[in-house]
Parts: sequence; structure tokens; C-alpha cells
Amino acid sequence: MQDSQVTYLDSLAPFEVRVGYGDFGRGGDLGYEGKHVVVQGRPWPQALSTHAPARLFFKIGGQFGSFEALVALNDDVPPGLSSADFSVMADGRLVAAAPGVVAGEPPRPISGDLRSAKVLELAVNTSTWDHCHAVWLDPRLFPAEADDHPRTITDCLDRAEIQLPLEIPHAECCIATVASAGFESLLDDMLGSLLANGCCTGALLVVFCVGDPAAVAPVAAKYGARIVHCKPLQPVAVSLKSILYSVGRVVEARRFLCIDADMLVVGDLQPVFALLDACPNASIAACREENSRKYRSLGDAIQRLYLGDPGDVRTILGKGEAAYPLVVNDGLFAGSRAALLSLDSTIRAMREPREWMDARPDVPWRNQFLFNLALAKNGCGIELHAAYNFQLNRREVRISRDAGRVRAESKGEPVRVVHFNGDGRNKLLEWRGVYARVADPLPAASAGDGYTVFLNTLRAWVGLHGLKALAWSFYGTADARTGRVADAGTMPLLAALHYLVRSNGCVRVLETGTARGVSAACMASAVTHREGGRVVTFDPAHYPERDELWAGLPEAMRDCLEARLVGSLEGMAAALQSGERFDAALLDSIHTAEHVWAEFELARQLVSPGGLILIHDASYAAGTVGRALAQVRAAGYGVVRLWTAEQGVREDAGLGLAVIENRIQGGKDS
Repeated sequence: MQDSQVTYLDSLAPFEVRVGYGDFGRGGDLGYEGKHVVVQGRPWPQALSTHAPARLFFKIGGQFGSFEALVALNDDVPPGLSSADFSVMADGRLVAAAPGVVAGEPPRPISGDLRSAKVLELAVNTSTWDHCHAVWLDPRLFPAEADDHPRTITDCLDRAEIQLPLEIPHAECCIATVASAGFESLLDDMLGSLLANGCCTGALLVVFCVGDPAAVAPVAAKYGARIVHCKPLQPVAVSLKSILYSVGRVVEARRFLCIDADMLVVGDLQPVFALLDACPNASIAACREENSRKYRSLGDAIQRLYLGDPGDVRTILGKGEAAYPLVVNDGLFAGSRAALLSLDSTIRAMREPREWMDARPDVPWRNQFLFNLALAKNGCGIELHAAYNFQLNRREVRISRDAGRVRAESKGEPVRVVHFNGDGRNKLLEWRGVYARVADPLPAASAGDGYTVFLNTLRAWVGLHGLKALAWSFYGTADARTGRVADAGTMPLLAALHYLVRSNGCVRVLETGTARGVSAACMASAVTHREGGRVVTFDPAHYPERDELWAGLPEAMRDCLEARLVGSLEGMAAALQSGERFDAALLDSIHTAEHVWAEFELARQLVSPGGLILIHDASYAAGTVGRALAQVRAAGYGVVRLWTAEQGVREDAGLGLAVIENRIQGGKDS
């Protein structure tokens, strides 16, 4: 790109600056004592200096597509005396990271996607404050491409050109793999077994397709996986796995699991994601190479596994890196987005190791050495149990079909992921195609389990406020003073509400009688995954506890909620007048026959034909809702009363719920 199209960041003034010492340095100034930015003996006239801890904020107005820079510590810091962690945020989202940059090291490249971002933040943190003279060298902003012009990046080892999606995929969890023509059958088995046995419902599936997508794309579509197109820059070989080292630059997810296509998933993978939550954010989890301690250190592995010379230990590895004891197989690894962005930037900065890797094309798995070296440099490796990447190259496993499930074990211990790597490619051939031959599998989920997210938020909130906070909710007691929960495990009354709304395809829902907002939050969890999902509530009173409950929900769920501080009849009449329409309504404000009937009269005009109208407290002894339901029936609507069984375990306090289809039927109670 021509320099005329590039904006150097030091030409822009930040709107907020925080530095740990001295002043913010700009245009090559170091920010104190009249010194200048000098790295590796070279002055840098276009540089930013921010003594850590530091944060810089720039308004960029959505006009730039990407950011690039080199990061380092200034030459006036003695080698090894200090270190810094650099990160780049776009509208508060992490888009690039370079951790553990040590004084005396060559500058490390860092880059991130800024498409549509309004605010750019550059941050530097450190655990060695003294002399942490952190600098951003040649920080550049590149203009946004036209919407129909795909932008590309190369992976961290320059094995492929990755075409970035026009819209960045977002997810809580992402499971990614790489495939090319000839590997579609393996991919089919892996994805089929993952969805059948991995218990990762809701994870975004991403397939990086290298080369012609004709064979791979139908397999990805079969399972609802997102395709990312890649152009090979080197002959297609095992080293293309390096594409996954850069997945954090392509997908925005909180947690990632990267898995080879030659794997069979036969057990729950959720513990891997749970482990990430219990570890430092920079951690990358993987299983030991060959599921053993055969390689005592990375210095040992560089010779015995990656076929290096004894001298390579000294020239390629630092002392601490040579002694690093965890040598892993990259067939399955997991980490946060911060960890994977760090992995990408660390490998991009490896000059001599990359030359060493390319010097032996007959050892195509040397890319895995650079993966291990990055873990050693960052000190971020976490060992996974061998069951999550059981490598048949050096191991034996027994696979069986039992009670409708595929199970695997070795020496009496369960195995969750079988890896047909190396010599293992020719083992257990009878298990090839078991999932690939199924033409109609369950596709990947389009949304996560919003009910569980809501329930976890509700439990935390009730833990602070007690059961009395559930008064006036589905779990309220008849005296309206407290709540009663018979089954705290699933809270089935709220589950019924969630799944009624969700399974009926509702997008926009109205509610009367918001109170503390429990049922509104529950319904928001049922529509948040749908475009335009909305829950509009009417209540003339405001309850502070409601704000606290809603604030605990994920941002997307919070954004679905709209509380209107108005009486239900006035609010519904105004909504009708302005042309609003809804897919369902929950009437739960004043429990008199006259008021409920008036609400119903408005609701049947606001709710689409055949939509749901739910009326709470249908059996409330202190109210007269029953008379209103009789009027509804007399008007020709079918009414179903729930939670009125005379036998079984009562889950509510006798309040009841009526379900009405918004269509005149002329029938009686069903």
C-alpha cells in the first residue's frame, strides 16, 4: 500500500493519555529528559513512547481497516532488565496482543483489525515497572477497504493467505479446524463426532479451507460450520496447521478450541473450556507429545523429535526455553483470544527459528516446534490430560459402540479424543466413515444456551437478595411477600416460560407488570439470539433490584430489554397507536378481571395472529383473573391452564398460568 494511503498514528492526538512515568512521547520523543526513541541502535522518528502502565485512546471514527506497528523497549533499558505486555483494543475489544516483550529483544510486529471501530486503544502493562520504557514503532493506520473488497492476512508462518470474512464472526466459544481437498472424509467424521459427542452446543464451528473449496464446503455446510477461504503460499502439507495459530485474528471469541481434522471426538469437551476459565488468561492448554514424558525438555525435543543438530539448542533456544519441560502436540489446543493473539505475534517475531524450520522441508512437522517455542517464550503452556488428544502414532486404543454411543478406552481409562496421526492413520480403519456416512446429522447450534446464562445470573442475584426478591415473579408466594422454589436445579416454571417463547419462534415480546424484572430477563434469554430480539415491559414503578439483575446479564441480553415507565394500558395503547407488533405477550400486572380483560383486548391487537398471550396468576385466589379468562373463552379463544394438576409435586404456589392462542377458535378449555 502506498504511503499516501497510510496514516501514522503519531500524527494524531489522543483524546486521553495515561502513562506510568514522565510524559507521553510522540514523534520519536521518549517523553522525559529530552531523550529519543532508539531501538536496536536505530532512531525511530515516527514512534510513540508510553512508560508502562499506560493507555492511549484515539478517536478514529470507523474510517480505518487495520493497525500495524512494531513494539519494543527502548535501548536505554539494559537487556533483560524489564519487560512489557502490549495490547490493542478496538471499541474495547482486544484485537492484537504481544506479551512478554523483553528489553534488548528485536522489535516485535503487532497488528489488528479495526473495521468499523470508533475508538482505538493502545495499552501497555508490566510487572517490572522500573525502566519499562515501552515504545510503539512506526504505528500505522490503513484505510478501510470497500465493503465488497475482501481483506486478507497471512498466517503467522506465511503458509497461507487467509481471506477475512466481511463480517467478523463473534461467539462465546469457537472450535476451528483446517482442511483441504482429499481430507474431506476425515473432516466429515471429525465434525460429525464433535457434534454428536463433544457437548459443545452453541460453539461456532469454523473450517479454514485451503485451496479449492469444492470438496470441503459441502462437508462444512452439512454441519453448519463457517468456511474461511485460504490460498496456500506453500505446498499443502502438515505445516498448514499454522493457520490455526492465527485464528484469534480472524474470529472474535472468548475461548477457542483448535482441533485437527484427523480426530474422532468420543467424549465431552466442555472440561477443556472450563479449564481455561480456571487458568491465567494467557494460558494455552495442550497434551504432551506422544502422550508421554519421553521428551524431557524442548532442548531435548529439538534434536530427537524435530531432528535438529546439537548446536541448534544454543543458537535457536535461550537457556530458559531449552529447559522448558512441557513439549506438546498441537493436534488439539485451547486458549483465550488473548492467548491466541499472543501466540500469533510471538511466532511472527521468530526470525531464526523460521529459517531453521524452512531449512528442512523433509521434516514438515517443524511448525509444531515453533508452537512449542512460543509456549516456552510466553511461559503459558498448561498440560491437558492425554485423553483429550490420544495419539495413535505411538498408542493403542479400543473403540466400541455401546448403548447408542461410541466409546474409546486405553488400559481401562476413557479416551475423549482419538488422534489418527502418523502411523495411526492406518489403524482402526473400521471406524472411518462412521459419522461421514450419516447424511442428515444435527447441525451446529445457531445460538447458545441462553436459559442457563439467565439462570446463573438469577442465582447470583437471589444469593444477594434472598427468596423475597422473587415475590411477584413466577416463584412468588400468594401473599406477595416472598418466593418459594421447589427445584432450584432447573427452576422449571421459568424454563417453561423460556422455552414457550423460544420454541414458538418469538422475536418481539411484550410484558405488563415488570416489577423486579425476573420474567422479562427470562424472556430476553429466549430471544437474544434472534435478529431484532426485543422484550418491551410496561410498569409505572421502578425497582432498583431490577437494574442490578439486568446489569448482570450479558450485553446482548441486556440490549434486548426495554423498560417503559408507564402503566400497562397506557403503554400498550401507545404501542398500538405507533404501529408496534409483537409475537407474544405476558400479562402480569393488576390481577382483577376488569384490568386483565382490558389488557387482553389490547394484547390481541398487538400480538400477531396465532401468537402467544400468557396470563399469569390465573389461579391466584386473591384476584379475579378467572373471570377474565371466562370472558376470553366466551370471545372464542382457546384457554389452557397450566400448573393446576391435582396430583404430582407442585412447583408454584398455586398462582397458575393461562396460555392463549391469539386466534378465535370458538372452543372451550382444552
